[in-house]
Amino acid sequence: MTTGASHETPDPDPSQPAEIRAEDYADLRGPARRPADETIGTTQSAALTDSWPDPHQQVDQQIERIQQLREQAAGLLHDAPVLVDVVRLEGPPGDSGPYGGDPPDHAPPSRAILAVRGELLLRVPNATGLDFDREAAARGGEETDAWQRAVIALENRQYTTSPVHDFPLGQLPLLRFSKDVHGPDELVGDRNAVRAETGAEVDLNYVVTAGHTVKAADYPVPAASHRCYSPEWIRRHPVHRTINVAVIDTGINHQSRTDGWLTGIPEEQRNEDPLDVYPVTQEPDGQIKVGDNLLDAAAGHGTFVSGVVEQVAPLSGIRVYRAVDTLGWGTSDAIGSALIQAATEGADIINTSLGTMTVDNLPPLAFTLALEIAQTIKKGILVVASAGNMGLDTPMFPAAMKGVVGVGALDASLNPAPWSGFGFWVDCSAIGVGVTSTFVPGIEPTFTADGTQVDEEFDDNAWAIWSGTSFSAPQIAGAIAQLCQLNNVDPAESLDQLFTRRNFRPGYGFVVPILPGS
Repeated sequence: MTTGASHETPDPDPSQPAEIRAEDYADLRGPARRPADETIGTTQSAALTDSWPDPHQQVDQQIERIQQLREQAAGLLHDAPVLVDVVRLEGPPGDSGPYGGDPPDHAPPSRAILAVRGELLLRVPNATGLDFDREAAARGGEETDAWQRAVIALENRQYTTSPVHDFPLGQLPLLRFSKDVHGPDELVGDRNAVRAETGAEVDLNYVVTAGHTVKAADYPVPAASHRCYSPEWIRRHPVHRTINVAVIDTGINHQSRTDGWLTGIPEEQRNEDPLDVYPVTQEPDGQIKVGDNLLDAAAGHGTFVSGVVEQVAPLSGIRVYRAVDTLGWGTSDAIGSALIQAATEGADIINTSLGTMTVDNLPPLAFTLALEIAQTIKKGILVVASAGNMGLDTPMFPAAMKGVVGVGALDASLNPAPWSGFGFWVDCSAIGVGVTSTFVPGIEPTFTADGTQVDEEFDDNAWAIWSGTSFSAPQIAGAIAQLCQLNNVDPAESLDQLFTRRNFRPGYGFVVPILPGS
């Protein structure tokens, strides 16, 4: 596959380690196209910054709409989506930005944290069953383990249990507990009570999102130009090792493409992005109708992210894992499952353009366990994650976890995007406003600030412009992969090389411009 671009940069000096330079990914758009694309990026950034009329209400309405779509589908589909509740934490989570001062005006008055309805996760030595002395556990003696006492405590609260069988190789030591609860506050209360009573590791099963699906009207827009840079310098440089990048996202959909992009990425039933699932309705004759001939809110997200990785590291191996649905929602245990599966199948670098806040600002239990297991399976594996689009310094997970590279977003002038997550936990930032990448065929329903719907149509070889930390993170994942290949180093050393001689911006980490924005 070639880009047909004529832009040339000098051959690299083979005696020196290769570097990632923005000029090697030159913006080839002409003066007529660039202003139009900049308008698109500005509009998307404004949406993410909550500059719409009554933006907080809009976010709440979007969450409520997705909840309703999932509940409707749950009653009609055999493979039903999990139901979700919202945990509300009132008040801004912090009192200052990275440079001090008051919280930004667009900080929401409350944080909406999503969790699987009525479900708790418990860490156990293994997920093979509940074979232990229940009488001893009920007595709470020292001869019993904390997790055993927690099982009894949860069962006394009318929870029922089942192993998390969908984790590969039975390696995730979790038990799932569920019951009909009266609301998310009761669920959090049960979690806290069992923790206090037993000392066991029990947690909510958080719902992890691709940020735009719960954050204003940031939609992909067709890109007129399909070639934003020339990778010929990369192809001329010797590649010393094979590097595999895993993308955990909505899946991939590229079978209709004829332009050569993404063709090396396996697409099969388990990881195909179905694009149009919601709404699910029942016809008068009893037939179940899936979809409405429009792209769902997060359709194509994984295809776009994969295209970003391929643009930055065109000779890396890319594999996509579907763990988030077409509305952009997935569970923490499903994301953990995909992390383990990717490590098992040889991933060197994992990109997760998704995240969640938590009620106690601690990593979700499923993420903690999955990362421990993944790093045991594949020594040196590196996870890259987006910092989120909420414009807050509240930790977003997995980006804020130890050993994970958290990535924020910059605009095309390398200033922090006002909606980007920030804080001590953000390691670096790349351009996230108006990024151009591969997309999927279909009709995207977009809405203006006054609620008017405008349908954008994408063809089989679609490219789109989109904004978010979702699209800055895969640039960093791709850059790490590229330096691994060119300099024959492992991901950790590649990351050090990527950050060498970079400017550091408090709250946003190292400034790493790669792909051009709009």
